[in-house]
Amino acid sequence: MKDQLLRGLIEPADLRVIQVEATDLSRMARMLHGLAPTSAAVFAEALAAGLLLGALQKDRTRVNLSLEVDGPIGGLLVDADTEGNIRGRIRRPDIHFPGDPSVGPRAALGGSGTLSVLRDQGRGEFYRGSVEFTPGTLTENLRRYFASSEQVASVLDLRVLPHDGEPLGVVAGIVVQKMPGGSLEALEEVRLRLEAGSFRDALARGERGETLASAAVGTRLQVLAQGPVSYVCNCTRERAVNAVSALGPDGIRQVIVEDGQVVIDCEFCRKRYVIGEAELADIARRLEGGVPGGARA
Repeated sequence: MKDQLLRGLIEPADLRVIQVEATDLSRMARMLHGLAPTSAAVFAEALAAGLLLGALQKDRTRVNLSLEVDGPIGGLLVDADTEGNIRGRIRRPDIHFPGDPSVGPRAALGGSGTLSVLRDQGRGEFYRGSVEFTPGTLTENLRRYFASSEQVASVLDLRVLPHDGEPLGVVAGIVVQKMPGGSLEALEEVRLRLEAGSFRDALARGERGETLASAAVGTRLQVLAQGPVSYVCNCTRERAVNAVSALGPDGIRQVIVEDGQVVIDCEFCRKRYVIGEAELADIARRLEGGVPGGARA
């Protein structure tokens, strides 16, 4: 089964369920960024978290999840939208702690720092919530974020399970939230199930999709929507040219003299944009002629 995002409802408890399976896109991100196993596991957990946070957004907006930590991994950023598209970067792709795969990520993250979530509220408005990062996993710290910064009672589980030597055997996450008028008692029952390992165990058994979600929460749910999720970057050559245009005509000519070209590497997808001397000179001329961003007329 391909990566997918599932939205559902537990009736009559009136709890909403969002579940994401992100194994393939996490493996793609590992290849794009050249991640060692521990870095790959931490990044995969963040990607699953980012997709869940994005699914909680409204009206085709975006959300950023960022970490700044004192551990060797340094930090990371993931950027997701409401449609199941995500991209990200990690500061240290080369971190690996051999041995127990459940211990390595904790060591990589360290014991202090900040976890932040930046939400696009639409109409140019943004909201940032953050919590102090404490020793533990990203999931454990995200639970603290939900408890302190979200306005809706929520339970969360994220899992990165190795399988047959593959550190990213299965990558998935689930969040359950109380709707207005929903049952706190039912939500607490789900929390206890997740803490006991219901989501982890169902993943290990090979459950996927609606069957996985039902096994995790302990009851059948009404599926409202299902759709694919993907690792997608929105960088373009036009954006690279706009970045160069910000140097202004004099700055661009200085670059021509000193380097002859500009090379821009996207930190999210590793795509490289090379802007040569002739194009740089053309951009400078157009900027002097008053064409915004040096764009072609």
